[in-house]
Amino acid sequence: MSDESTTVSWKVIKPKWKVISVDGSEVGEVYLTVGDGNADIFDGLAITHHGGPALLHDYADRPRYVRADQIASIQQGIVRLTITAQESGQLPEHQAPESAKILPESASLRERVETDIEKHSGGRRTY
Repeated sequence: MSDESTTVSWKVIKPKWKVISVDGSEVGEVYLTVGDGNADIFDGLAITHHGGPALLHDYADRPRYVRADQIASIQQGIVRLTITAQESGQLPEHQAPESAKILPESASLRERVETDIEKHSGGRRTY
């Protein structure tokens, strides 16, 4: 059995792993894993189509969301999808969950304003 055919846990997926469509095209790379490792819940992946520095993802290559049921297999360094390259181009933008951060009563006015702006602007940061 080759190493490529050995399936690994979703918990070992790392950023920059290749993402391959069902038709064999390299469609991008892993940006981040979406799930809860403590509860062993895997929701999916956020992938970018062109890679590059995280700063660019806020503007040029927004991470796209791949649901767990769209993932066929996970091998060391490679995630294979159940969708075509064309379908991967239509994936929805990954929406980071809203922060559950609760500010203490001693939080400054600046901290409160920044938190409010981020909440109402959709928190465009992906990191």
